[in-house]
Amino acid sequence: MILIILFATLVLIISYSIIGYKIYKAFRKNDKRKLYTLTTFLIILILVPGFFLKILSSSDFFLEPVEIVQEKNYNQQLTGFNFNDGEKIYEFETERSFNGDGYSIWIYKIDDSTANYFKNPNSEFFVKYPKTEFKNHWKSELWKKTPFDKKEQEFLDFAYTKLDKLDFELEDLLNEEGNYYSYEYFMHDFNDGTVLIGDIEFYIICPERKIIVKINHNT
Repeated sequence: MILIILFATLVLIISYSIIGYKIYKAFRKNDKRKLYTLTTFLIILILVPGFFLKILSSSDFFLEPVEIVQEKNYNQQLTGFNFNDGEKIYEFETERSFNGDGYSIWIYKIDDSTANYFKNPNSEFFVKYPKTEFKNHWKSELWKKTPFDKKEQEFLDFAYTKLDKLDFELEDLLNEEGNYYSYEYFMHDFNDGTVLIGDIEFYIICPERKIIVKINHNT
């Protein structure tokens, strides 16, 4: 993703230079029609990336509906049920390296209807999900009921963080009856034959507490 952003940035810089030069030539030739067309195109080329990168003050107004739809679609791929994350009640993120390595955890409130659904989810929830896009080369552990299976401890250890300023920890959520957990992961193969967890997406849903936990750890 970072390489794509860098490539797109390079393309934009080159495009700005080319269009700027053509605007200069149109100005010198007093070609008002071409000057107007090129100037309009340049403004659009500046504004569109600004909206998507949230540089412009009004970009949130235009992007928020798109992000809501994307969030809902992602949750559908994650659970088979369409819902939006609610209020964010906890967030911790490290700085990401050039290749995206780092750690993030988000905890969101879910609304009453979503919480009620997950008290008795569709049977497909346990046999088909998660099946998120762009992770075809990852392995998936389907949704399970808590309490957490200690045989999977290495995956929890890789996803674990202490929850500061909250009155519960991840272990509390995973040991409570009535919750669910799942994860997607990628194993790194090393030249010496060692195979270790390299990346993980870990999820917990707690219908009674009305929260969903999303964790990402890349190395």
